[in-house]
Amino acid sequence: MKDRTILIGIDWGASTFRAWAFDEEGDVIGGISVPDGILTHSGDAMGRLKFHINEWLSEWPEVPIIACGGIGGTQGIHNTGHRPVPMMLADLPSHLVQSNGIHIVPGLKQASPPDVMRGEETQLFALEDPIGAVCIPGTHTKHVTVEHGQILGFTTEMTGELRALLLANGGLKTPEGVEQEFSEAIFREWVEYSLDTDDAASPFAVRAARMTGVLDPKYHETALTGLLIGADIAAHYDPGDELTLVADGAIMESYRLALDTLGAEFDECSAEEATQDGLFELAEEAGLIG
Repeated sequence: MKDRTILIGIDWGASTFRAWAFDEEGDVIGGISVPDGILTHSGDAMGRLKFHINEWLSEWPEVPIIACGGIGGTQGIHNTGHRPVPMMLADLPSHLVQSNGIHIVPGLKQASPPDVMRGEETQLFALEDPIGAVCIPGTHTKHVTVEHGQILGFTTEMTGELRALLLANGGLKTPEGVEQEFSEAIFREWVEYSLDTDDAASPFAVRAARMTGVLDPKYHETALTGLLIGADIAAHYDPGDELTLVADGAIMESYRLALDTLGAEFDECSAEEATQDGLFELAEEAGLIG
């Protein structure tokens, strides 16, 4: 792998450190993923980064390194700040910030209403001429408006974080001793409760439905997830809208079902692949590699 590697790409997020080795074609030929997030790690950020790279490669690489995510924030190795939107995606490579031999992709900021992103800008760079809306689900879901390669604005919804908090504490905590199951029919039903924004159900409706025997307790998490994601997409999209959905795994499936229930038209893109492609393409455009 060492002889074929021309670039190392890093995505250091809130909960996970990920890095990949790329060959000259932009293909990933090796990688590492460690549950050591930029917000949860202990000790010096640069020290932790060197530790993970050395554990993976046994030595510090001699090829260029490009990184995105929290590595460029206040708890990372260097605070890059944020570039303001509106902004042309094509301008992003010219704003890379070098620190400790690493080229860091800056985040983006919006003045009104106030908002910020780190990492998603790299995924957006990888999309093929995105026009219109882009939905990037996660702990903090991003809804981005892009036209002819220009990011016009974005909104962050705390849907994933709210779901985790509600299921862990308080009146909507997952029922103890009840093994949870997923039901597509129930998920869609509770998505629909949020789609009518004039008469949407509140999260308390999940508890009430369970207490009155309308909802089987084993579907508690399914119902609450459907309700919250339904509210998320109803706030940003209408039936027939066209958008790009950038996600992986279970969260991709959840937003896919919710958008289908709404009646939106959408293309799908892997979030991990978008990060990988974005890092490689940014490095190419910035002249870091061949």
